[in-house]
Amino acid sequence: MKTKVFDRILFNVYWIICSLLILIFKGVYAQEAEFPFYPNGTYTEAIPSPDGVLGFSLGKKPVNYAEVTLYFKTLAEKSPRVRLVESGETHEHRPLYYLIVSSEENLARLDAIQEDISKLADPRKIKSNNEAQQIIDTSPAVAWLMYSIHGDELSGTDASLQVAYQLAAGTDSATVKLLNDLIVGIDPMQNPDGRERYVAQMQQWAGLLSHSDAQSIQHNGVWPGSRTNHYFFDLNRDWFILAHPESRARVKTILQWNPQIVIDAHEMYNLDTFLFSPSSEPYNPNLNPMIIKWMNVFAADDAKAFDQYGWSYYTRSWAVDYYPGYGSAWPYYVSAVAILYEQAGVDGSLIKRADGTILTFREAVHHQFISSIANLTTASDNRRALLKDFYGMKKEAINSKSDTNVRAFCIEPGKNPARAQRLMERLLMQGIEVEMAEKDFRMKNLRSFWDSKPVTKVLSKGTYIISLLQPLSPLIKAILEFDPRISTSVLQTERETLEKGKGTTLEDVTGWSMLLAYNLEAYTSVDFPSVKKTKVRQLPVLAGAVLNSEQPYGFIIEYQDDGAVHVLLKLFELGYTVRVAKEPFEIEGRFFSRGSLLLRTIENPSMLIEDIQKVAESTGTNIYGVKTALSQKGPDLGGQKFQLLKTPRIAVLTGPAIDMNNFGALWYLLDYELKCPHTILDYSDFDDFDLQKYNVLILPSFDVGPKSYMKIFNENDIKKLKAWISNGGTMIGISNGAAFLADTTTGISQVRIRRQALKDLHLYEKAVQREENRRTSKIDSLAIWEWRGSIINNYIETQQTEINNEIKQTEKMDEKELAEQDKQKRLYKPQGAILHVDLDEKHWMNFGVGEKVPAMVYTSYAFLSRKPVQTPARFSKASQLRLSGVLWPEARMRWEKSAYATREEIGKGQVILFADEPNFRSYFYGTTRLLINSLLLGPGFGTQQAEVW
Repeated sequence: MKTKVFDRILFNVYWIICSLLILIFKGVYAQEAEFPFYPNGTYTEAIPSPDGVLGFSLGKKPVNYAEVTLYFKTLAEKSPRVRLVESGETHEHRPLYYLIVSSEENLARLDAIQEDISKLADPRKIKSNNEAQQIIDTSPAVAWLMYSIHGDELSGTDASLQVAYQLAAGTDSATVKLLNDLIVGIDPMQNPDGRERYVAQMQQWAGLLSHSDAQSIQHNGVWPGSRTNHYFFDLNRDWFILAHPESRARVKTILQWNPQIVIDAHEMYNLDTFLFSPSSEPYNPNLNPMIIKWMNVFAADDAKAFDQYGWSYYTRSWAVDYYPGYGSAWPYYVSAVAILYEQAGVDGSLIKRADGTILTFREAVHHQFISSIANLTTASDNRRALLKDFYGMKKEAINSKSDTNVRAFCIEPGKNPARAQRLMERLLMQGIEVEMAEKDFRMKNLRSFWDSKPVTKVLSKGTYIISLLQPLSPLIKAILEFDPRISTSVLQTERETLEKGKGTTLEDVTGWSMLLAYNLEAYTSVDFPSVKKTKVRQLPVLAGAVLNSEQPYGFIIEYQDDGAVHVLLKLFELGYTVRVAKEPFEIEGRFFSRGSLLLRTIENPSMLIEDIQKVAESTGTNIYGVKTALSQKGPDLGGQKFQLLKTPRIAVLTGPAIDMNNFGALWYLLDYELKCPHTILDYSDFDDFDLQKYNVLILPSFDVGPKSYMKIFNENDIKKLKAWISNGGTMIGISNGAAFLADTTTGISQVRIRRQALKDLHLYEKAVQREENRRTSKIDSLAIWEWRGSIINNYIETQQTEINNEIKQTEKMDEKELAEQDKQKRLYKPQGAILHVDLDEKHWMNFGVGEKVPAMVYTSYAFLSRKPVQTPARFSKASQLRLSGVLWPEARMRWEKSAYATREEIGKGQVILFADEPNFRSYFYGTTRLLINSLLLGPGFGTQQAEVW
């Protein structure tokens, strides 16, 4: 009885405390809600505020996509100052909207204003200085406000509603001046799919009490998080890659409106304050100094606005815009002043900070709002100067004064016109002018990303030419140039930071050229090609046809063009029997490279001809019919040099510890680009999976290294994996996934992580040398026919010397000292550098790729391989290793001749490892082809599977 009474007293005390806490938190919200976003503001009563439409006070909780759309549509209906525009659609089919807000007078002549600004954006359209000056004097400037490109960065979108209301309904003189001086574009939600995912998680984990503890799940969400879009892609890295519809819509819109100022509003670590531009060094060499001047002007006014409230902020800190794929960087190269915001995030509720103060969501929204209004005010006050400098930067661009070495880029479609056309499509989307040569032409002083010296070359008809005498020359150089350089002073700071073990100061990759990523035959020229050219306005649809289709022995598809991959996938889908040439051959007067696909008529259904005609047309690929199996050169079509393929049944492992970016890129490749059937498996249920349903299993990279996989897979799971591989499976490990399979404690692969094989480095070095010797060796007839006397003695003496040297070298090694040296060298890992990888052209993993390929590397894991492991892709020697980006001398030596991709036989199956992500950010198409070959050719080429699983 006493216990029950005591329990009831405890319960009542608990309930009173909870009620008091609720009242306290309500008081905090109420106090904040009473504080206006815009003190002393006056508004048109006919225009509803966000609170009036949403039914709750803005900043009380995050708005969702439907609420934002409802409010923007309401403003467009109620306010004569507002126009609502639909610009595109997300992967999950949510329409993308933005608002145009200005005075009624400006909106009445909006088309004329847009046309005038477009003339400033292209000075070639301007007839005289007087015409330019008249536009500058009479036209409003264009300001573009973009919010929340990361789905889990919430406050920006909510602030966009208050900014829209202020401009649509405000009647005070300051707001009216903004409307008269500016055309304001408001993009409220750059990543609707990610935001919806995150808002749903916040609602799911919200309780009766708001959690101010930053470690609470309410402030972190669950894997895969919501920073990314539907395919887990960080859209703030996609501005020039343009893999995703959200990015394509945004770039198209920016180019239509040619803004002079662009705001990119983000959130950051929740215990921080507020950061805004200017950014810190390094600056991209293509950044016009005028942009930096204006960033400082805007920062000074932003600081004054924050100082009025006593808010904390800072500039020139960790944010680095060197990589041109950010929303706060890409606009630089279209001559807009881009400004980054980073507000401490509170995830829609509140956070207790280190100093004991509480930061609420409404405060976070308020900070974003005030910063936006401050920047608009600066733009308004400097309207003429902004337009003048915008025009000046464009004039400088078309004169190409900023670069005296490169005048044009020349890109040969070569044997991969589909990939070249894909690149041109992306460039045209960014407003870049492209021309095409109407005939063959000869050029001197050309440089490719492979050549250390200039070359003279005849380029073929159809070569794409991109002149730098155009308004977007800074953008062209920023995204295409082979090897941008960071200043020595910045490198010195970076080096000191690395040596102290504090990690890199560089925010992103240091190499990114689209030309290297696409692995096309591309050159820079110091001269403008004088050949007759045609301007490319719209890329033609690649025409595919079936040639010589009457009574054929079979059909052949050349495999060097990316279109052939889609042909192969279609043939798998249709159930056809496909073979692949192991060697090059010539038949009926036409040469075909190794990797070419063969369809024997006798092995396939009667519908073969009708089906392949459809396949040729849908993929834009030529398919050749041959009437004989007899080749003029190389293997005959009926022999054993044509490997039978097996339809891949692919599974990809995923789960909370998997690197969502790597997984997302794999998912995007399989689902969106290849449209290849696949299964996504959650590793938490691994024990229950029947792996026999699949013949390919991909282990993506892990967030925190290969040891995480060891926490997932117990001893029985590893036995299960080994048994599946031995029974004919193809296991593919990527980056940290590869490190897990190569780890000595796993016992699956014979490849070794360098840090675990330091004692045997000399053995791997010798194995690499033997590989080199095999490729370059020439027949010594004396050694064959005259093997006697001194020749025998010299050979034996040489072999014994090598053995003795190995023994001495091993004895001198101190394993602890080696480990410490290697640990120190790992501090200087490749900083997102593009490295030279040499390929074994005869290996099936490299079919259709060539003899070398650029690869993105951003990892501390170097891999060692020797027989019986095959190494179809190996990093080049140190002197040739770096193609672009930061590669410290320690990294040159550590990655020299290490393995990029390996393949090894295990029972009837195989393990394939990639040292880093081959399909990095969905645009490294050169190395992606190695991955595609592993997926599509691997089950037939590398395994001995039973016909029925």
